[in-house]
Amino acid sequence: MSERDVIFISHATPDDNEFVRWLGTRLTGMGYKVWADIFDLAGGTPFWTSIEDALRKRTVKVVFVVSKASCDPNRSGVQNELSVADAVKKSLKDPAFVIPVRIDDIAFGDLPIQIHRLNAIDFKTGWGGKLAELVDTLAKAGVPRAVADLSAEFDRWRQASVRSDVVVERGEEPLLTSIMPIVRLPDEISFYEYEGENKKFEQALETVPHPHAMHNRLLVSFAAAHEIQVHLPPELTVSLRGTASFPTFLEGKLTDPVGPQRRDANSWAVRMLRESFEAHLASRGLLPYLASAGTVMFFPKGLLADDRVYYTNAKGKRTYKQVVGESKVLKAHWHLGMRAIVRLGEAPTLRLRPFVVFTRDGKTPLQDAGEMTKLRRRFCKSWFNHVWRPLWQAFFEFFGAGSESVLIALGEHRSWTVAGDGLKLTAGMRMPFDLDVADEEGEPEEPDDGDDDGDEPDEGIDDEDEE
Repeated sequence: MSERDVIFISHATPDDNEFVRWLGTRLTGMGYKVWADIFDLAGGTPFWTSIEDALRKRTVKVVFVVSKASCDPNRSGVQNELSVADAVKKSLKDPAFVIPVRIDDIAFGDLPIQIHRLNAIDFKTGWGGKLAELVDTLAKAGVPRAVADLSAEFDRWRQASVRSDVVVERGEEPLLTSIMPIVRLPDEISFYEYEGENKKFEQALETVPHPHAMHNRLLVSFAAAHEIQVHLPPELTVSLRGTASFPTFLEGKLTDPVGPQRRDANSWAVRMLRESFEAHLASRGLLPYLASAGTVMFFPKGLLADDRVYYTNAKGKRTYKQVVGESKVLKAHWHLGMRAIVRLGEAPTLRLRPFVVFTRDGKTPLQDAGEMTKLRRRFCKSWFNHVWRPLWQAFFEFFGAGSESVLIALGEHRSWTVAGDGLKLTAGMRMPFDLDVADEEGEPEEPDDGDDDGDEPDEGIDDEDEE
């Protein structure tokens, strides 16, 4: 018997073809070998012989597309496939050989007897959201992924999808990004001289909340002298040495006073702007979590009424999203958080990276970074577009409150301004049956069984230099 490494998709043709093209393309893109009769029947090949050969010799799992069409007792082709699959299941002694996936509102009581007692994955609630559940089922069953290059196989599935004018169609589709344009940068930055010992002064600066940097014996900051002095002991004093325009500072060409080189100037500016953004979120009630890649600002429990943010979605409907919740399975609270990345250049931007923080008491992040990562992988493994987009919209609503821009203070007299919403783009083509974007009221679903195989991708921040 040849190696079993193929996922066989059984479905009603042509009724369920759109779903099969969508599913086959994505499973192939993930490295699985997928078989379906929408194009795998070579010309002149006896129809049933080819299907039965694939089922009996190559198939490791059968994904049975449950629909009103496939469950129609008059559809003999689908019923024959299911009958053979049931026989193979018994010969392999694999009770989970057939994986039912429901795509319409057929009653579970109307399912064929061969799959009547099996747990069906309900794709009717959203294709994209349930894809993760199916992939998780395949992974736990040990279904092999191809080692060889499947580019040609993927291209064949992709072309089958493109040929369907229902999957891809002309028309505008709104796209939401995690990028907030910087509307206005600060005009000036100041240099301060100080009196006192270097070491004592540097230690005292740890109590100064305003973003700053040290350049030789000069303190660089956007804050005014008295705003810095109030946090220093009396024996350490600062006085203004001079100011410079922010663009000139970034160019690294200051001579009076002598400023830092361009690389250091940009690095310090990025850090100081980021720290001021974090301070702004802290003033709004968010709490910090010091992750390995940087500071994450997260929503604590109780900051908002019912831990919800209300917003208007793309369809004009007023809805809400939980930004804090409790997982009974994990015995922990989860919190939406964001890490800020500042980018300077011709089009300055503030980019946000999402992060899910876990606490036991609703406010104090878990101290064990390994435990934090493990919980995030388990809880967020099925958070595809249908979960993330509403969370982004909730954060933008909280941050901007419908305003076009938000002023971020850099001290008493200086500030910079960020757009009050994420950058929105419009695509010229749309995929109406692609990842389902549904604004779901309430909390994300709990992890199914508490097992963690360690193979799930980590949803959250990654390591990225800020220059």
